[in-house]
Amino acid sequence: MANKRYALTKDLLSEAGAKRDADVECQFAIDNPRGLSIRVRGGEVAYYVQARTRVRGQKSTVVKRRLGAVGDFTFAQVKKIATEAIFAIKNGRDPDAVIETRLMGGDEKSVAVAVDRAEALKGELWTFETLITQYAQRTKSSKDGGRNEAAKLRLAPSSVTELETRLRDRPENAELKKRFVKELRLEDLEEVRDLIDASGSGPSAGAKYVDLAKRVLRWGLKQKRRFTGLEPTATWWEALSHEYEMEDRSGRYLTPAQIGMLIALLEAVRPLGGNNNDAVLGALQVSWMIPQRSSALVNMLALGSDRWVPDPAPERVGWRVYNWKPDEVKNKREIKLSVPPIAIEILERVARYSKQQLGAVSIWAFPQDRNKYLVRALAAKQRNDDRVPAHLDKAITPSSLNHALDALAGRKPGWPDLLTVVGLPNRIGPHDERRSVTSFFENFGEGAYASALLDHRVSGADKMSREVAAITQTVYSAADRVVFKAEGMLMWMEAVLPAYEAAKKDPRLAKAVEMRKAALANGLPDGKTGGRAKARAAGAVASA
Repeated sequence: MANKRYALTKDLLSEAGAKRDADVECQFAIDNPRGLSIRVRGGEVAYYVQARTRVRGQKSTVVKRRLGAVGDFTFAQVKKIATEAIFAIKNGRDPDAVIETRLMGGDEKSVAVAVDRAEALKGELWTFETLITQYAQRTKSSKDGGRNEAAKLRLAPSSVTELETRLRDRPENAELKKRFVKELRLEDLEEVRDLIDASGSGPSAGAKYVDLAKRVLRWGLKQKRRFTGLEPTATWWEALSHEYEMEDRSGRYLTPAQIGMLIALLEAVRPLGGNNNDAVLGALQVSWMIPQRSSALVNMLALGSDRWVPDPAPERVGWRVYNWKPDEVKNKREIKLSVPPIAIEILERVARYSKQQLGAVSIWAFPQDRNKYLVRALAAKQRNDDRVPAHLDKAITPSSLNHALDALAGRKPGWPDLLTVVGLPNRIGPHDERRSVTSFFENFGEGAYASALLDHRVSGADKMSREVAAITQTVYSAADRVVFKAEGMLMWMEAVLPAYEAAKKDPRLAKAVEMRKAALANGLPDGKTGGRAKARAAGAVASA
């Protein structure tokens, strides 16, 4: 009976049942699929599969598995499960994951994912979250004059922050990042992309998720196959796409009068309600005086850092010079910028606010306060150190600046379009202020100042020979252009500050403030009525 093969029929099942009733142990090998059998033993008639592994480089072994009692399956069901389990055995994959998933009613996709998950668990492969973190924390050797060699992150801090905030820590990605890379599928990432697109985070948020996800998956395949389990023949993520197209922003800039109005509006509106983190307001207030890219701006260190030194020029009392390291900026070279006292005062105010909120001192010039209660609790336990615990101390993100400006434009639920009310363009981003500097100086033929303040490489008409040749300070070389930058900043401030003072008296600003107060009085942005929000709004109206 062992060498004979049988067709799977009702008659065969009846014969197996008779053997069981007679207490006879035996086995019937099924012809289709080969490897399936019916075993009669211990008063049970059950289906079994058996096959030999055929994986190159591995020792061939015979693997057997029980599928279940014959009464638990139709013929079509048992043949399908047996075929998939035998295929898994022959290819060195996990037959148990196939059997268990099918018995639970899973389809072919569920079976494939279950097999991948089982193998990833057995091989201790990376999750999606681990892959992203490993990609972000890649290091390279850096030599210091041939004497010291140390590990250095390949990515700038701003790029690491982007990977964390735009990909790893997106709320819509919370469940997916816990899964193994090996079990991910195209539709999984598409679903997260669609959720991000529908979240109101901006038209580019979903596109950025797509681009970053594809980037780390490519790296996982090329550099870390033994940790991810990805296969060169199945680069499914390359089909992941988005429809976002970046608009032409070259013409988006603000005049000095518009810069002044924007800052006046921010100062007047943000304290009324909603997100009151003073670091966000402070970063936007100084962004026109520290015209760096938003990632470099928000990741500046606090005034107590050694990155800050006094301006060497006697005539610039109260000015301080900040130094960005090459790995912190896009151009990968050191940048020095002299910052005026009005901006220093804002940074000092943010530092006081932050310490009050967190109960401890942050290393950042513009710190987050989301974890303030936890920070306070930890700080209370560490009386000998008033610093924010390093694992909780984080700077605000560039996206927080965009969110604040979008809210002013009415792109946040419950907010009216205040930008249009005060005569500003409806869409403004932090980078527009950098374009504003360029436009301002080029309008009267002094584009060299813009090149210096934005730290663009100097070429052609921007050689600044007459200015740079005069810079002979011992610490600040001509390449730093600190003196020239300060001269340009004074000219820029002389144009913006009078416009700012005039904007504070503009009746359009008062109208915008009243519109925001009315919105707060009508309830919270999500449509819920909140006592604290109403109380803030009522207090603001009473004190106006």
